[in-house]
Amino acid sequence: MKRIEIVILYVMFIIFSGSAIFAANTELNGTLGTSYADDPAKYGLDISLHYNWLLDPYFVTGLESGFYWVKWDRKIGEKDVGGSSVDVKADTNAYVIPVMFNAQVRLPNLKDKLYVTPFATIGLGYSFMILHYSQPDFTDLNTGKSYNADSITKLFTGLSWELFFGASLKPAADSKVDFYAEAGYRSLPLKSGDLELDMSGLVIRLGVRYPL
Repeated sequence: MKRIEIVILYVMFIIFSGSAIFAANTELNGTLGTSYADDPAKYGLDISLHYNWLLDPYFVTGLESGFYWVKWDRKIGEKDVGGSSVDVKADTNAYVIPVMFNAQVRLPNLKDKLYVTPFATIGLGYSFMILHYSQPDFTDLNTGKSYNADSITKLFTGLSWELFFGASLKPAADSKVDFYAEAGYRSLPLKSGDLELDMSGLVIRLGVRYPL
């Protein structure tokens, strides 16, 4: 009997929580910035889109997804071009799509003192990454060995989390738009079979909010 009661209470909690969220006001956020990836030690382009539920002036929950692109290369040999030695490089492109559920705390009561509204965001989710590696065909100038062109594409996945701190500014009292800046850390340890690639690192973004 107790198990049935627990299940009923749990279902009621889910229904109540869902009703509370979907009855709240909503907003749409968009950001543009850069992210650092630990393993390639490179910065890349970071774009995100957020759909938020405003539970009250202080607490916000929402869904986030976006696109994170990092490109890097490495020298794999040398070849002769017109009597000159030229480096031959292999290119790697990583395309990451994170999907996060976020919780955010805003402090609008500090706006009169600071002229901005500070906020903190924590997110938990899952990320997908398509990794594409390519190299040209060439004959190495130093060894004389010939290499064929090669292209490899793999899918990496893994649990992700993020923590951001930022501040927003409304350009005018009657404006519906908020502009904001945020910086933080995103954990992206991703796997494909026995291969691992850590794309975690610093994230810096500029964004805009608009109520729906």
